[in-house]
Amino acid sequence: MKAGVREVKNRLSEYLRRVKQGEIIYITERNVPVAKIVPVEESVKEEVLDMVERGLASWDGGKPAGIPNGPEISGPASIEALVSEDRR
Repeated sequence: MKAGVREVKNRLSEYLRRVKQGEIIYITERNVPVAKIVPVEESVKEEVLDMVERGLASWDGGKPAGIPNGPEISGPASIEALVSEDRR
C-alpha cells in the first residue's frame, strides 16, 4: 500500500495497526516513494540473515550477550563538555 507523508502523519496509529497485521506501507512524498514501513520481525530477520550470509555476523538464535570489554572512548571528559562544545 502507498500513502503520502501527510496522510501517514495524520493517521499514524491506523497505519501502525496495519503494519502489525503484516502489511507493508510505502510512504511517498509528491508521489515518489521515500520510505517503507515493514513489520519488525520481517525486517530484522532479513537484515540479520543477510549479515550472517555475508560473514559480518554470527548468530545462534539466542539473545545477544554484548561485548565483554567495550571500546575505549577518547575525547571530552563528560556529556556536559560535549553539549557545551556542540552549542558553540
